[in-house]
Amino acid sequence: MSRSTSTPPSAGDAPDPTGRRAGEAVLLAAGRLTAMLDAACADEDLTPLQARYLRTLRDPLPQGELADRLGVDPARVSGLARDLGHRGLVERVPGGDRRQRLARLTPEGEDAVHRIGARLAARSPMNREFDRAERETLIALLDRIVSALPGPGA
Repeated sequence: MSRSTSTPPSAGDAPDPTGRRAGEAVLLAAGRLTAMLDAACADEDLTPLQARYLRTLRDPLPQGELADRLGVDPARVSGLARDLGHRGLVERVPGGDRRQRLARLTPEGEDAVHRIGARLAARSPMNREFDRAERETLIALLDRIVSALPGPGA
C-alpha cells in the first residue's frame, strides 16, 4: 500500500465518499471493540484504562513513562497506581535512583492481565478474521491515522 502522490483536494472539490465511509467503519469498529474490552474488563471489576495500565507494566516502569505510554497526565497515573495498589494488583518498588519509585505488577495483577487477555482473544475477530500480513497492514494504516490526528489536549 502506498500513499497517493496526487495533489490534495482543494476547498471546492467534492470530498471522496470513501473517506467518509472509511471513517464511519473505523468508528463502528472502535465502538464494538470498546464494548468488547469493557465486558472483558468488567469481569475483573476494572475499567479499560486500569486494564491498559496493568498490561503496560510488563516490566516495572516509572510513573512518567507510564503516563506517556497511556497518553494521560501523570496525576491520573498516580491515581491509577494508588487504586490498583489498594486492590493488590500493583506495588511500588525502588527504582535505579533513590528518589525514583517504579510501579510493578503483583502476581495477582499478572493473573488479571492474563485473564483479560484470554477473554479478549476468545472474543476478538482480529486473529480469526485476519492473517498476520493483514493485521500488520491494519496496524500500519491505523498508526497513520493516529499520527495524523491531534493528540489528547491538542
